[in-house]
Amino acid sequence: MPDSLTFAVDVFRTVCDRLRSKAADLQLLVEEDSSFEAWLHWEAYLACKLRQEGYPFSEVAAKPTYASEGVATEAGDPDRNFGDLRVGGPNDGADHCWLFAEVVLAGGHETADREWVKRAEAATGRLMRLGWKRAAALLILVAVFTGDGPAGLADAVNEVWNRPALTDPCVTPLPGGGSVVVKAFDIKQNPADTLTCVIR
Repeated sequence: MPDSLTFAVDVFRTVCDRLRSKAADLQLLVEEDSSFEAWLHWEAYLACKLRQEGYPFSEVAAKPTYASEGVATEAGDPDRNFGDLRVGGPNDGADHCWLFAEVVLAGGHETADREWVKRAEAATGRLMRLGWKRAAALLILVAVFTGDGPAGLADAVNEVWNRPALTDPCVTPLPGGGSVVVKAFDIKQNPADTLTCVIR
């Protein structure tokens, strides 16, 4: 039985492996210079769903509701009431291996106006409503670095998300140059509530 931190890292790496295998597709999407964030949501879901049989994922859900986690539904923007991915692991009563994630695309067509920063901040606000301490509430930030793109994107990402990442970022080189970097951050209401590896 994995602990919560190991489980969250395994889910994140599962998503990264899927994106790494899609480098040619990512290249084509980047060249279109428009958002492919929804595609990333579905790829994250497929990555985990396709491993459900061989890895201890007891549930993999796309577009999970915050209400399913006990968060009150909010009026207004209906998207505020949905996340992008929920993955549950086996529960032996000792550990709560559970993950709820939001995926945000940074860079590419909207680097100049930093619209992605607003979406990342909104996703962080939604994740903080969960109030989870022992399970992962992940913000997965996917940053596009093109050969002729602004060099300041990396600085902007670090400026906005200057908190420690869940684990090392995943870097996928693009066939036509540039790369896609994926980082995960476990969002907690209290920054002191960090996932830790349980020593058995």
